[in-house]
Amino acid sequence: MAQAGWGAYEPERDIQSSKWAQEREERRDGALAARAALDARRREEEADELRAELWLSAAPSRLIRAAADRAGLMPAQVLAQLAERVVVGEDGTVSVPPFTPSR
Repeated sequence: MAQAGWGAYEPERDIQSSKWAQEREERRDGALAARAALDARRREEEADELRAELWLSAAPSRLIRAAADRAGLMPAQVLAQLAERVVVGEDGTVSVPPFTPSR
């Protein structure tokens, strides 16, 4: 700085530092854009998903647990398989055809 005649540090005259700062800004902007794109993809994927907390009374709970135990699954996995097989009739009735839970 003294050889260049600077009395004090002047960022606008520091070409190398300015270049590094610009590169850092470009990397930051790229990372922010990538994060925003990832968040958008996750929101799109989650828009079609349903997450629910289900409280069952004792009798249905025992049935689900027994079916899960026989199949070597978690109760939530059996419930997910049930939900995948739901059939809604024209009159609005809801049913699930018989099936065997599987991995």
